[in-house]
Amino acid sequence: MYKFDLIDLKIFVAAVDRGSLSAAAAANNIVVAAVSTRLKRLEKAFNLELFERTGRGIRPTLAGDMFARQARKVLDDARRIDVELDAFAEGHSGTVRLLSNTNMLSEHMPQALGPFLQQNPDIFLSVKDKPSHEVVNLLKDGEADIGIVAASADMSELQRWRFVSDRLVLIVPTNVLMEGPTSFSSILDYPVIALQEKVALSQFLRRLANELGRRPNIRFRCESFEALCHMVSFGAGVGIVPESAAERYGQRMAFQTFAIVDAWAERELYICVRNEAQLPGFARKLLEHLLIYVHEYNLRPA
Repeated sequence: MYKFDLIDLKIFVAAVDRGSLSAAAAANNIVVAAVSTRLKRLEKAFNLELFERTGRGIRPTLAGDMFARQARKVLDDARRIDVELDAFAEGHSGTVRLLSNTNMLSEHMPQALGPFLQQNPDIFLSVKDKPSHEVVNLLKDGEADIGIVAASADMSELQRWRFVSDRLVLIVPTNVLMEGPTSFSSILDYPVIALQEKVALSQFLRRLANELGRRPNIRFRCESFEALCHMVSFGAGVGIVPESAAERYGQRMAFQTFAIVDAWAERELYICVRNEAQLPGFARKLLEHLLIYVHEYNLRPA
């Protein structure tokens, strides 16, 4: 059981700072007897004398000085919590926990999130790259606020809004003879340039290969789609990237682009939350911003 509360600490610090019971009482808008009772209760709880009574008032003992230092820290922390929770309730500040797959983090999130962060300097984002089935589970467990999820995932129990299309394509060195479109099983016949193992797209493609009883021949792992496209353009192997990345980097790099015939290569993505009404204000701001981004993105000329 706690030996004191915040009111005890406020009264105690006021008594230390002002040097008298009457001044502490006036500062806290209570009677002198109430101040005396609370201070005596503190001393009894710790079995220590916290004040010396003098003819001119009171002054803290060594134990009182130590307790006063700690009490000020606790009161400062309490005030800080109060301010932060007020901001949280009003939606002014906080950290939004956002989960998404690799393609969206690379191809859409910079454009979508950059303006939001500029407009909301007190809001922070914790962004993690996760496969869609993990995103769904983390949202349901309350471990994330907003997730970007592929339509193939089970989104029951979640609120969702359509986001954007997510199409994966194969990129191939210019000196490799290949006829497209092609299947994932055929791609596995070639040396592959891939992203890091921990990345959601790598986990997804590894799972697909396992289902086929195959093991990809990974020659090199890159940190980004740009680096992957560079490696393919140098002839190091083939790679799977979002179509938007192939179009962008293909303007200054030499490689061929082929469609992938497997159904998973073209997916609809959704913005998901567990319960919009239960989101903190700052997370609702991001959700609203993402929905505006989707609307404006769909209005862009093809």
